[in-house]
Amino acid sequence: MLKLTFGATRNPRLQPMMDGSVKPQNIELQFVIASPPELFFRNLKYNEFDVFEMSLSEYLITKDRRDASRWRWSGLPVFFSKASIWLTLSANTEAQIHSPKDLVGKRVGVPDYPMTAALWMRIVLQELYGVRPQDIRWYNGRLKELSHSGILELDKNPPRGISLTWLAQNQAMDVMLEKGELDAAFGLRPGDPEAKTFTQINRYGGAVVQGNPKIRRLFPDGGRQITTDYYNRVGFVPPSHMIVVQERILRDNPWVALELYKACQRSKDLAYERARQMQSTYLLFEGNDYARQAALFGPDPYPLGIQMNKHMLAIISRSSFEEGLLKKEAKIEELFPSSLWDT
Repeated sequence: MLKLTFGATRNPRLQPMMDGSVKPQNIELQFVIASPPELFFRNLKYNEFDVFEMSLSEYLITKDRRDASRWRWSGLPVFFSKASIWLTLSANTEAQIHSPKDLVGKRVGVPDYPMTAALWMRIVLQELYGVRPQDIRWYNGRLKELSHSGILELDKNPPRGISLTWLAQNQAMDVMLEKGELDAAFGLRPGDPEAKTFTQINRYGGAVVQGNPKIRRLFPDGGRQITTDYYNRVGFVPPSHMIVVQERILRDNPWVALELYKACQRSKDLAYERARQMQSTYLLFEGNDYARQAALFGPDPYPLGIQMNKHMLAIISRSSFEEGLLKKEAKIEELFPSSLWDT
């Protein structure tokens, strides 16, 4: 029995593996749960886990910038999270931002510039509204020493043509947005209770965001319309995280990649079944929310495998390269082990 540590966030599609309802053959998994910013920071800086959840965007960057001593990882085409946090983008009411087009020339704060949600935001803004990354002045909400940007050395090698400013120790995005020192930002919330030893990665200044007359959500519908518009354009809802395995594990046990992938598929299927059962415990009448979503986004909102995600991977790789985060576009065969190329 191969024993592996698995660093992950709390995710209902992974829960059947966490609680032991789904077990990969000949593998015993010990889960370590953390918030996304803490987990990705630990992956990038300390390389702690055998298997782990990772930012899709930052995984592409590590494949592009790795050396013999760090980030020797291989991906699994398992995408259990959607890049939806940027849909909470809020604007200062005096900034004259009424639509995404109005972000041109504005000061926009994001938790970490290379994070997947921020990259997809830039992709969607350019695709749907013609707003280029170079048209915005970007502010990195995390300090250099605690940011993914700092570990990836974007302070030394920033993307070409991009205005990127790191916040100082005494600054926080929520307070700056309220004061009008930022025009827009997302990630405005108190620290994650999971991040017990990393409470300062996402810093919260104490501004009241909900109901604040100086701050308003740019997408009052929660982002449903812009998500639908982008889906109709490209045929997928952008994912945020993926699963990554240490290359040393696969070098000694090449069967592990496919076995973990199959276990993730079974875990997702069981999570879907649990969701259908849980709905019936509350609703008085059978709902049609599943049918409505399927009509808009297809029957499976979290498709796994390379074949179903080729278009998505091509877009995020090309956009990351064009933005200057990658030196060259990533190729499928460089991202995933050969045992998974046909998935």
